[in-house]
Amino acid sequence: MNNIYVVFEDIDEDGGFGDAIPTKEAVVAFYTKSKADKYVLENSHEEVYDVPYDELKRGGMHVETVPVNDD
Repeated sequence: MNNIYVVFEDIDEDGGFGDAIPTKEAVVAFYTKSKADKYVLENSHEEVYDVPYDELKRGGMHVETVPVNDD
């Protein structure tokens, strides 16, 4: 079994009552973890929304490992 490494962008959405709902969106996938980590280092720019949404963040990224069958 092999792995692919999926880069996700982290996005907080407004829950309507001032609470943040963390969501993520797949951006790109790589065959090697080193390439995925490099992409995150170069492209992850977390920022905070303006008031009144200053508890919400966007632009951060992380890598998740996804196992893939070779069958």
